[in-house]
Amino acid sequence: MLESKYIKETPLNYRKNYGQFFTPSSVARLMVKWVLRDNPKTILDPAFGLGVFYDETIKIKPNSQIFFSGYEIDNRIINFFNYHANNFNCRVNNQDYLQTEAGFFDGIICNPPYMRFQKFLNRHQILPKIEKKIGKKLVGYVNISSVFLLKSLKELKVNGNLAYIMPFEFFNAGYGKQIKKFLLDNNFLKQIVIFSNEKEIFPEAITTVCMLLCKNDGKQNSIKITIINTNEEIEKIADISNFYQKEIPPSDLPYNKKWTPLILSLFSEQKIPDDFSVISSYGTFSRGIATGANVFFSLTKSEIEKWKLDGNNLCKCITKSFQIKKPLFTESDFNILYKADKPVHCLDVKKIDNQQVIEYIKEGEKLGYHQRYLTKKRNTWYKIENRKPAPILFGVFNRGRLKVIRNFTTAINFTCFHSFYPNMYGQQLVNKLFIYLISEIGQSIIKNNKRSYGDGLDKFEPGDLNDGLCPNQKQFEMIGEQDVRKVINLINEDEKAAIQISNNLIEKIINAS
Repeated sequence: MLESKYIKETPLNYRKNYGQFFTPSSVARLMVKWVLRDNPKTILDPAFGLGVFYDETIKIKPNSQIFFSGYEIDNRIINFFNYHANNFNCRVNNQDYLQTEAGFFDGIICNPPYMRFQKFLNRHQILPKIEKKIGKKLVGYVNISSVFLLKSLKELKVNGNLAYIMPFEFFNAGYGKQIKKFLLDNNFLKQIVIFSNEKEIFPEAITTVCMLLCKNDGKQNSIKITIINTNEEIEKIADISNFYQKEIPPSDLPYNKKWTPLILSLFSEQKIPDDFSVISSYGTFSRGIATGANVFFSLTKSEIEKWKLDGNNLCKCITKSFQIKKPLFTESDFNILYKADKPVHCLDVKKIDNQQVIEYIKEGEKLGYHQRYLTKKRNTWYKIENRKPAPILFGVFNRGRLKVIRNFTTAINFTCFHSFYPNMYGQQLVNKLFIYLISEIGQSIIKNNKRSYGDGLDKFEPGDLNDGLCPNQKQFEMIGEQDVRKVINLINEDEKAAIQISNNLIEKIINAS
């Protein structure tokens, strides 16, 4: 295939810089069929790439007079395409789509680049123009794929059809609110297609993706929800608009709510009680400490001894996720890591009255750590955030089970974990919340707020966890202190049995609701 040849000849870093991953022809065919439904005379592909959508259009309508217009910013891929492709009825513009006035089209089809808008060099010139065109102010951390989508929707003619591949994360991300509102207010969105096994279908994808099918007809209909599991399933779909499992009224998809839990709840056997609370009722998850130079700030026993650093300018610290192997982390576990010369202390300068600390800071400056992105923004580059130890730690990145740690030490933590700080209501419920978070039921509910990045990798931001649902205070009272002690005492010795007990306790709560 053309894509295989290009991938083989093009370095991965180069493709990442342009946010490139390619659409399988089977998926492209479904999208093209949607766009061709009303016999368009003009079709736009804002991120042309190697022309898979154009190729599929020609296969389906070989003798058609459709004019296909494409935009592609990457000279390398343009030259690759020009050498291989038949350009009949097709014009590919070697321009940045976001900086052009493309016109209006009967059909638009796109697999846009995937990158944060901050990485776009000309964003300060582009963003005001896009905002003026769409009539909306965009947040600075919006994904560039969303900017592509909004611009394309503005360029879709009345009764035109649009098919876009999008990162699934925009359903939950803060920047996604603007896009979702625009889709709903204008009755564009007709169908959402979710790929449950994206690594089989999109082996090149760096994030979990979905497909949006839109039509500019102004009609408010229920939105169809489709889940596709395999490539073989795709090949059997003749008309994607007739292949769906669920429908949901637009009113059940509020733009200011996270859509992933709302959509996945349609397919889940695990029902969440209506009277569950949000985790933020009991406290707040915050990101771990971002030092900007972990190598400098994290210290082993031998490094502390070498530099003769005193304890007044050090604190215990979990610097890497793999340092904690079991769900309970105790002072004994910490001491084992310390004696094994693992980096489990952090430089925590209170005031410079120690010559050894001064020498260590000078060494850091000699190595340029004070000029790192985060360190140079601080008033005093070597002073970190003032944090207390968090009783519950939550893994930022997870595959399969979510990593939840009950921290019984006085160690703070770096950004490898999110930290839960209970409020006055959560102080007495920390162990019960921990039991909920390690239960299979609790994890399946919390996972509704995850951000998927492909290959089974899930990520959580603190806000995702704070918005997660859990039992209310009265429901937590159903878990007795004896049950709590049983789980806590057992979990490091027999994690599987402790999780099963936790699951039974949470299932009891749900059955009583």
